[in-house]
Amino acid sequence: FFLLLRRTSTMTAASAAAAAAAKATKAPAPNPPPTYDHPEYAFQFSSTVFCFLFFGACLVVWFFLSFVNRDANRDRDRDRDDDREELDSEDERIELKADIVDHEKAAKMGDKARDSRQNAKNQPKNKKKHLVQPVEATKASLTLLASQLTQFGGILMYSWFCENMPVFEHANKHYSRDIFWFVTFIYLGFALTTVKGNPKDTSLLNREQTEEWKGWMQFLFLAYHYFHASEVYNSIRVFISCYVWMTGFGNFSFFYIKQDFGFVRFAQMMWRLNFLVFWLMMAHGNTFILYYINPLHTFYFLMVYAVMYVCSSYNHQKNPIRVKVMVSALIIFLIWDVPGVFDIVWRFLPTESVIGAKNGVRHEWHFRSGLDHYSALFGMIFAMNYPMAQEWFVSVERLGSWKQWCMKGIMLLTMFVVMGFWVNNVFLLNKFKYNEHHAYYFWVPLLSYIFVRNCSLTLRSYHLGLLTSMGKITLETYLMQHHIWLTSNAKTLLVFIPNAPMVNFLCVSCVYLLLSHKLFRLTVSLRAQLVPNDLNKALWLLATMYTTLSFIYALALLCTFLGGGFAVVFSMALLLGGGFYCILREITDNPQEAIYRIRKPYLAVTGVIGSSVLMFNLISFLNHALIHIEPQTKHTGGVAQSWPLGVMCVIIAGICVVLFDSFVGVSYIVTYAGFERMPDWESTYSVLHKKIAGGKSSSSFSSSSMSKRNKILEG
Repeated sequence: FFLLLRRTSTMTAASAAAAAAAKATKAPAPNPPPTYDHPEYAFQFSSTVFCFLFFGACLVVWFFLSFVNRDANRDRDRDRDDDREELDSEDERIELKADIVDHEKAAKMGDKARDSRQNAKNQPKNKKKHLVQPVEATKASLTLLASQLTQFGGILMYSWFCENMPVFEHANKHYSRDIFWFVTFIYLGFALTTVKGNPKDTSLLNREQTEEWKGWMQFLFLAYHYFHASEVYNSIRVFISCYVWMTGFGNFSFFYIKQDFGFVRFAQMMWRLNFLVFWLMMAHGNTFILYYINPLHTFYFLMVYAVMYVCSSYNHQKNPIRVKVMVSALIIFLIWDVPGVFDIVWRFLPTESVIGAKNGVRHEWHFRSGLDHYSALFGMIFAMNYPMAQEWFVSVERLGSWKQWCMKGIMLLTMFVVMGFWVNNVFLLNKFKYNEHHAYYFWVPLLSYIFVRNCSLTLRSYHLGLLTSMGKITLETYLMQHHIWLTSNAKTLLVFIPNAPMVNFLCVSCVYLLLSHKLFRLTVSLRAQLVPNDLNKALWLLATMYTTLSFIYALALLCTFLGGGFAVVFSMALLLGGGFYCILREITDNPQEAIYRIRKPYLAVTGVIGSSVLMFNLISFLNHALIHIEPQTKHTGGVAQSWPLGVMCVIIAGICVVLFDSFVGVSYIVTYAGFERMPDWESTYSVLHKKIAGGKSSSSFSSSSMSKRNKILEG
């Protein structure tokens, strides 16, 4: 994670020479042009060469496995048919007689057989999900892997061509309030026609509802970027905080329920979060901080993992888990709200201008992480108190209709009053002033939305299918918007149809959404194949991936040294793919022998190259981190850092923790004002803990509804 944050693009010799010449003449280094017109048709970054080599080799392997092997299999089948024709005539008569008997039996069944078949067709079929199996030394498994890697690489290369070799010149953004809100209302209006019921799970923040929440936020987030709707900037900041809040909420719930802190779970989560962004960085020569949502989710996942992993045996005890959460709140306050501490902790981050961080990575990370440094914490607290909140809704809805809505009405009135204060004093501030206050008040609209959306059983029983589908591909739509919807790292527009902006918007959006959905499926499928649940298999496959990719990266450096031309890269990809195919064919023909005869020598040779590449990067990292440390001198404002407001947030978090009330004590006060009692911690959590341990106790609280929280980020 830290290496990715620090990563700067590796340029080819031609690009480096151009940058050096510009520096010598005291002129700024030229940025990559929107249309690629290099005179030698060479790639600009060695990482781009790496991508073309790897996915080009995958294409060659897939072609040979799918077509060359198929022809060989067809020849073998034909030989078998020829051999079968030479069977003894007596055997042929026996087989023919058996075949005739079978047909006579089938004919005697008559209408009865036809009726049974017709009834079987009319019976509803049980749809079973096709589970992708880990990659194995079989032709079918390797063909599937090569096919999906080729598809993934094809989409990645499509994004590269959209950026560097577009058919039409990229267009500039132009904001029209009328068009922005027209498109928004059309989309949300159509979403209202896709109402679906979810009677099986009407719990607080059920999965369908959470996906719906992500879906409508993602649409507005994307429309804000496409139409350059800067006037809704403050709302977008709230949406991003909601996403980070879900990171804390979903991962805390998973670790609380599953108690799985193993390497496989960790690797699978890292794959889901960073697999696509890694390849985008490689293909386009970008920095990790440019796609800032991924560093945010990755860092706060690591924070939740650390909180839950330390003294994990105490996670189900009433007080220790709350102490751990409050200690993490104090650490967050110390790093982000006490002046000077952030620069000490993150001093290894560079301060020079790079792609995606014109004021330096340290300032950009301070800005991005500071805006949401309490978001994941409040998500963890909500997940910790989730059984109490769920039981509160259930107990209140058991009351009479009049008393139930009196209590909920007081809650709603309180929410509206606090929301009015937030809108008047925080939300309407200008962009930079709002940034300074956002991190400390984001929880007001977030908790208000959660309560309003879940205030009745009817609202919890329905969701909008269109928004739910959109919510499942939020990560892919966020990342790919930079290159196949927008271009120039989300600064310009991709053009399919010039001089027709709305028609072009429709065409580009269709391709963009289809490819984003495909990338989601490919990412999940490749993770299942290459990071399986079995630890030994996962370690072997990860080691093979590491050595293979590092070997290909070394070849990419060689191609770059030779000029990085298309012809050189194309030839190298063909040779590489042919070599891999020969190795894989040997493995599939003799899988047992090949493990000892091929895999271990292959890992040894490529591992030496991989270790050399790793050591080179590590030395470069340490050299920059320990020797070339520069003070943070640039401060452009808008960084959230205020210790009084930080103290306020820690106190609010403490109230939620002490009172077991995620709504900052409001539901606690309303319950006692209505002469009712809050749910008891022991009775509520003891049932949950028994179910986690495999007990058969029954209760109105369903642990299955909470266990679904761990799939929030998976969606």
